[in-house]
Order: sequence, then C-alpha cells, then structure tokens
Amino acid sequence: MDAIFRRSSFYYVTAVVTFMGLMGRFMLTRDWPVFEVVPLFLPVWLLGALFASEYDECYAFLRTLPVPDATVVRTKFTLILSIVTIAWALMFAVSAYRLGDGMAGPSTFVYITLVCASGLFLVSCYQIAIWRYGFPVMSVVIGVSIAAGLVMAVVHVANLRYMRGWPAFSRLAFVDWLGGAPWISSTVAAALALVAFHRLMRFGIRIKAASEAHL
Repeated sequence: MDAIFRRSSFYYVTAVVTFMGLMGRFMLTRDWPVFEVVPLFLPVWLLGALFASEYDECYAFLRTLPVPDATVVRTKFTLILSIVTIAWALMFAVSAYRLGDGMAGPSTFVYITLVCASGLFLVSCYQIAIWRYGFPVMSVVIGVSIAAGLVMAVVHVANLRYMRGWPAFSRLAFVDWLGGAPWISSTVAAALALVAFHRLMRFGIRIKAASEAHL
C-alpha cells in the first residue's frame, strides 16, 4: 500500500497545491464572482491528477505487490478523498474569512460542498472506468473531459461578466434555500456524499477484481 500511495500521491498533492496557488488565491483578493467560478476548476484539476497518476502507473508493477485488489482500490480512493477534503477545507476557510467583507455568503458554503462532492464522484467514477475499460480508452475520455471542463468554466466566467442576467450556479434557488442553514446543509451534504462514496468504493473493488481476473 505504501508503494501505491507514494507513487500516486505526488500527482494529487501537486494538483491541490497548484489549484490553490493558481486559482484559490483569487478567493482571497478578488470580488464576486470568484466564489462562483474558482470551485468549478477543481474537478478539472482532479481529472488532471488522475490522468497523470494513471499514465505513470505500471500495473505489471502493481501485480507484483503482495496486496489484494481491495487494498489497491481503498488506497486510491482514500487518496482521492483526502485531496478533495483538503481543497474543500481550504476553500471553506477562505469563505469564512471573507464573510466579513460580504464577498461570501451562507450559500457559498453549500455551493462549495456540492461542487467538491461532484468532483469527488466524477474522479472516482473515472478511476473505476479505468479499471473496467483500461487507461488507453479512458485517457481519451479524460482528455476530452478536461478540455470540456475548462471551456465550460471559461465560458461561464465570460457570461457572468458580460451577459446581464446570466444565472450563477451559487445563486440557484435550491442553493439559496440550503444556504438558510449552511452548516447543517453542508454537514448533511458531506455526510451523504461520504456514504455514496463508500458504496462507490465497494463497487470499484468488484470491478477491479473482475478486470484483473481477465488479465
């Protein structure tokens, strides 16, 4: 497990450091819509980390390790969860800091939690798909997803700036409603995300074992 963790952690740690350094820093200095758009780039960064990690992976090496498939899956999923949690905590802390100047509001906490949960599920599903369909196939899907995510985020930013009345995701009615009790809503959303993530990990173990059986 340590070998797997060391091999993959570099890319995920690098992803969260570069994300917060390049994008997250704007949350400290810029005005709205920074809390609307910066979180949307997190799934893109996570997919980049997954791509780099799997590109560098050697499954012939993994099969020589005295660890079962379940350990491999749990290690990978724990790493993904840890990095998303760190990014969520940092953005949460910045949002709390900027409550005082009105740049963040109650719904901001809920919005960040929902985006992070979405990124967690997206990367986890792609990780399982790599075990099911292989990296050569999924590398194309991941590459297209990264490009599409970047384009959609940039277009959203441009429309928010230049198109009057363009809807902001963080201002949607259900997000505002959940923002009425942000700490409860965020806690419940995070708890539900963890339950779903655990079920997804169990599914990943079955997929990984089945794919290895055909090699």
